[in-house]
Amino acid sequence: MQDLVVCVGETCHQSGAELVLKSYMDIIAREKLENMICLKCSFAIGGGCQRDEVSVRFGDLRFQVNPKEADLSFEQHVMSTLNPTAEA
Repeated sequence: MQDLVVCVGETCHQSGAELVLKSYMDIIAREKLENMICLKCSFAIGGGCQRDEVSVRFGDLRFQVNPKEADLSFEQHVMSTLNPTAEA
C-alpha cells in the first residue's frame, strides 16, 4: 500500500486542499483503490506550498495540484505510477 499525502497546512488549506482531498477520496472509492492507496493529510510534506496550488506526495514523488485539476493530477501522477503501461 502506498501513501498519498495531501498538505493541509495554512497555505495549501487556503489554496483548496479540501477540494483535492474530496476529489482524491471520490476517485479512490470509484476505482476501488482502497487496498492500494492510503490517503493521508499532513501539515507539511516538504517541497513548499505555492499560492493557488496544493502540495501532494505519492511515495517519493512530490507535485503541486491546482484544485480545479485534481482529477487530472490523480490520473497523471498516481494512476500512471500504479499502472505504468497506461498512457497519461
